Amino acid sequence: MIEFEKELIESGFTTRELSYLKKNIDRYGSSLQRVVMELSNRFRVVMGITLVATVVFIALIAFAARHNIISGGVSLVIVSLIAWFFQPPVITYKAWRFQTQRISS
Repeated sequence: MIEFEKELIESGFTTRELSYLKKNIDRYGSSLQRVVMELSNRFRVVMGITLVATVVFIALIAFAARHNIISGGVSLVIVSLIAWFFQPPVITYKAWRFQTQRISS
């Protein structure tokens, strides 16, 4: 096991998650460091989408008519679900946490 993999396991990744990442690396090519960085970036993007959806919903509550609040809320929930569906949320969170810990150290 390489040093980077040991760091990932110490930061909370499981061996099952690492084997999942390695399978994808073998299939599509890349490096483990690059994959962790990309997953971290995906987490930031999805959190940004979720934040924007929340702000829009708060604006709907403050300024829109009741029927627009309901339809807008349902639409924003669907957008958030789609954004979260297209990436593995637990692994991306762990990658983001790992990256932020490395930067702060």
